Amino acid sequence: MDAKTRLNQFCQRYCLRPVTRKDILYSTTRFGNKQYQSIVRLNCLDGQEYAGELSETPKDAEKSAAQQALKAFSTVISSLPPMKPAKKKKSGDGEDKAGPSDAENPALTDKVKLNALCMRIAKRPLQKGETVYETQQLGLGKNPTGYQATVQLPCLPEDWASKLFAGQVCPNKQAAEQSAASIALKAIQEDAKLTALAEEKVPKKPSAGGEGKKTKAKAWKSGPDLPREALSEAPLAAMVLEWKGSFGWARG
Repeated sequence: MDAKTRLNQFCQRYCLRPVTRKDILYSTTRFGNKQYQSIVRLNCLDGQEYAGELSETPKDAEKSAAQQALKAFSTVISSLPPMKPAKKKKSGDGEDKAGPSDAENPALTDKVKLNALCMRIAKRPLQKGETVYETQQLGLGKNPTGYQATVQLPCLPEDWASKLFAGQVCPNKQAAEQSAASIALKAIQEDAKLTALAEEKVPKKPSAGGEGKKTKAKAWKSGPDLPREALSEAPLAAMVLEWKGSFGWARG
């Protein structure tokens, strides 16, 4: 496993979410004929930058920059819990195939689960400002002792809209918000009333035609058997435009 892959995995474990292309950016500069140097910018870690050593190829230069970033975070990496291996699922032919379950999916964080549960309770998509996170830094200077976050959910009914859920002290902001979301998620799941609201189905709106009844369009009738109304008893002079045997069209 090369340094770029290991750096990607570290950022995922540290931020407790999948990283995107914008989270880790590499910029490479060419020096002379066969020398390159890369700088890696970690936007997911407050935009910190690390420069690698001069290398013969752009790829090696990026790996060198990633290696420098890993060295800088070596203490943090050693303190992180080990990654859990993905569980294997048996396919139809009896072979074991690795695949993460929903509980191990890194994208299904407690913040995502909390947001989904609130939408089920509110029976609508959430608007901006209906899940409010606030994070405080504990300690002073460049080396804080930790972060603690709170979350408020104005989208919830009654007194729940004003409640604050405080998480545990964590080493970074992302983990602090996840901790607060976990506390809120557990409290909501333990409340019978909110759980019942979440399980209620949204009632279907009646159709425009009434109570589910389909309306049939009226068909236009035509032909010689339709009732006729005489315009005048006196004979009228007209020019026959088209004749169908027993009826036709004329113009006066």
